Amino acid sequence: MPAKNFSINQDDQGIYHLEGELSIHELDELKAFLEESVKDAREVPISLAKVRFIDTAALQLLIAFKRRLEPEVKLRIAAVSAEVEDILCLCGLKSALV
Repeated sequence: MPAKNFSINQDDQGIYHLEGELSIHELDELKAFLEESVKDAREVPISLAKVRFIDTAALQLLIAFKRRLEPEVKLRIAAVSAEVEDILCLCGLKSALV
């Protein structure tokens, strides 16, 4: 089993901080986190400021999740790292996620 390269922590302001590498290998954990985070929530604030790498599978999951939320629930990206910003711009997906 490969070493875990990804973690999620919530700060005292309620922002979820994703850290490490988000790839196809972490999709199950990411999906479970997203589904759990929207239970009884109106907003899910996520920081990608400490994400070093994100692949297209993880981006697709985040975008699909954001699009399928009920209108009264918002997925808010609070911050992105320079690496994630570059990948979003390169893929043309910045407006779909941020």
